Amino acid sequence: MIDVYHYYGSDLSASPSGDLMLADRPTTGTQRVYRRLLTNPQLSNAAGQPIASADYTWHPTYGAGLPRKVGLPGDLGATKALIRGQMLLESAVARQPRPNVNLTDFGDGISAAIKYTDTNTAAVQSVTFDINK
Repeated sequence: MIDVYHYYGSDLSASPSGDLMLADRPTTGTQRVYRRLLTNPQLSNAAGQPIASADYTWHPTYGAGLPRKVGLPGDLGATKALIRGQMLLESAVARQPRPNVNLTDFGDGISAAIKYTDTNTAAVQSVTFDINK
């Protein structure tokens, strides 16, 4: 299914005819990867009680929750595992070859550079963002 052209954190885009712009298949996959990684799931304490609500009310377990890592000490290994695991939940991300996740600690945060193979086109796609402390 094709999505509207809408990157996480941006406004919807209009086509030249004034309709909502549609995304092609690779762009749809990339948009979904950004959305999954940058969406916060419900946060619970050790007893399982919710202490922070999910960004998507009706899907409380959806998302990697990377924005909640802002201000916390960076654990590159755990963050890399979280990103890779969440990416493999997206149908647009090929299981083989596995997504290549490179994280760099730049002092004030972590920079993520991710490459994955799109299952629909077999083309390599890139996703980059920073998680500031």
